[in-house]
Amino acid sequence: MTLLAHSARGNHPEQTYRDHICGVTDGAERNLASITPYLDDEKAKYYLSVLKRAAEFHDLGKLSKKNQAVLHQNSNLQHLPIEHRDAGVKYLLGNQRECPEATLVYSHHRPGLPNLTEEADLNAPFRLGRNSGETMADTDAHLSEYIEAHNRELGKSDENMNIPAEKIRLNSMEYRILLSCLVDADYSDTSGEKLTSVNPRWEERLAQLDRYIAGLSENCRDKNSERNKLRTDLYQSCRDASTDFPLEYCDSPVGTGKTTAVMAHMLKAAQEHNLRHIFVVLPYTNIITQTVEVLRNALVLDDEDDASKIVAEHHHQADFDSIELRHLASTWNAPIIVTTAVQFFETIASNLPSKLRKLHQLPASGIIIDESHAALPNKLIPPAWMWMTDLIENWGCRICLCSGTSVKFWESIKLERIPVMKAKSLLSEDISKKLEIFENNRITFDFGEDHKVPNFRQVDDLIGFLEAYHGSKIVVLNTLKSAAYLAKTMRKRGLDVLHLSTALMPKDRNTVIDEIKYRLNSESRHSQSWTLVATSCVECGMDFSFNYGFCELRSLQSYFQLGGRVSRNGEFDDGTLFVFTVNDDNFSPNPAFNDSISVFKKMINKDEFYHYTTTEAITKAFDIECKRGNKTYQDICKYERHCDFAAVAKNFKVINDETVTVVADRSLAENIRKGKFVTPREFQMGSVNMRQAVLNQLGIKGDTLPILSENQYDNFLGYMKSLV
Repeated sequence: MTLLAHSARGNHPEQTYRDHICGVTDGAERNLASITPYLDDEKAKYYLSVLKRAAEFHDLGKLSKKNQAVLHQNSNLQHLPIEHRDAGVKYLLGNQRECPEATLVYSHHRPGLPNLTEEADLNAPFRLGRNSGETMADTDAHLSEYIEAHNRELGKSDENMNIPAEKIRLNSMEYRILLSCLVDADYSDTSGEKLTSVNPRWEERLAQLDRYIAGLSENCRDKNSERNKLRTDLYQSCRDASTDFPLEYCDSPVGTGKTTAVMAHMLKAAQEHNLRHIFVVLPYTNIITQTVEVLRNALVLDDEDDASKIVAEHHHQADFDSIELRHLASTWNAPIIVTTAVQFFETIASNLPSKLRKLHQLPASGIIIDESHAALPNKLIPPAWMWMTDLIENWGCRICLCSGTSVKFWESIKLERIPVMKAKSLLSEDISKKLEIFENNRITFDFGEDHKVPNFRQVDDLIGFLEAYHGSKIVVLNTLKSAAYLAKTMRKRGLDVLHLSTALMPKDRNTVIDEIKYRLNSESRHSQSWTLVATSCVECGMDFSFNYGFCELRSLQSYFQLGGRVSRNGEFDDGTLFVFTVNDDNFSPNPAFNDSISVFKKMINKDEFYHYTTTEAITKAFDIECKRGNKTYQDICKYERHCDFAAVAKNFKVINDETVTVVADRSLAENIRKGKFVTPREFQMGSVNMRQAVLNQLGIKGDTLPILSENQYDNFLGYMKSLV
């Protein structure tokens, strides 16, 4: 009887055990080989020996007669009768309580990487089926038979099992990256995918970017303006800067072209240091499409047909364990990947194989963390900084932090006990001074009469306040519900209002963004009066310039950052940003902002802003928040040092609530139901990321891939349609 690894599924024929083991082993070796040149030689050899043994024995338990019987029946059972990982774990562990190759086999399916300290202390560490006992009994009784069959299939003997040399203790990042190499090879071989990387062609892309920037400058309406000259100076300064420092920061103000300037610098670094990828990490999903559009126009070469393979966009978590849905997952194999801070950092923190699958693409990459001040909650910055330091020191990465309202995290008292690298400024002192002077004259910041934040008890009062100002207005609320309620109420009253939040799928957000740009750039923009109601997703990276801005009290960083969407280029003489609070019961508070709201309010009451520069004020607020904050970061750092993976993943949450990817586009849902091929981009553009609690409110439960009905979504309020 032919030994199988997989039954026939859909369009995939059955796969023999031998073919699958050879395919996964080769794939895992290739994944590791792509990063080996950037690693310490001794460690690279050890990683290879661990990975080869894990790949070779990851499916050993499928040789069980009970499992083979099911595989040959093409059964629709979701799980084999005998947990197939246990035999490989048992064989690789031997008499040890833990070894990396056994841990990788244990973790290549859910529940993923465990808490190693807890698992190693159990009576039967890392063994599967401890509760039922059937799997362990089967393994203990037949392991020698499985090894004999395995050797026969692969033409091997016990004498050449490539046992690793002296054991080297691995840290958490090493476990995750090795597991990524294994899981990606396993998923790719199972699905028949052949993922290929595009030639990065860094030198050519830098030249292309130079031409793009020169064209923008030449065709600019105000090319002789002070701001345009500063943009040109910033670009050239970043492009020509030394690449000797692997950790840098750029604190240029909003609207000065940081995205392309820092990209020029990172392209130069990629060329000089032979980097594999460049990541652009953004705080909010809605910024991605705009940034991707700019980068594709600037960096895709004339002979490249598919821009999505050059500059890839990764909106939200879309990682799947099931074989049927794995093709919808996004992988990080393009030269340039634009993703969110949630996706980026929660991937590093994860213990789940489906999420970690793409992590092996990260070593030897350039990482631009744009709007870095908003990337993470304060309590998560210390562990993230540990990872960034590790990626630089041990995995060949280079990182640049960018923000118009920069916070020097590495100098904060919150991080004093954590060994971290110090970042170097990418900008010269001269250009920094010029940029600061221009920024100080751009808009007026209004903190309320007599430094008391105005409070509105009802939505009518807030709308009356907004309508007192004629022109283009942007209003930012603290929750999706508050924004949706205000937008809905204003539209019911016949007011000209647009709504933008992550309750809309990316496809609909793009439509709204296009309409906003059209209105803001039209010839009549100074005479039109209309309002954009949004959430914090518009604070960063959006090339908008409104006459007035209104910000619900949240944090000093958010307030100043929203200022970048008001009179962005200094075109409005009365450009003003207001702050307010609202107590209407239909507006929901966000508890995550409690500390930052309290700090911001006290600084307003004390009238402290006239004594500090913007950077100084924001850093002061950050320090105060850190002192008030809980000790979550200390726990996460401890879990990370101890390789307690499940605990790290549970506690490192950029968004506290569990989120689920949900299909919102009707045609996309129909194509998926019919089994038609859907690309990862099509899937992401037609879906939303929702908190599990909201999904429960809508009565959607239990589906592997939830789908919203027409009554639960529209292109104005998104999935908040039936919730406000």
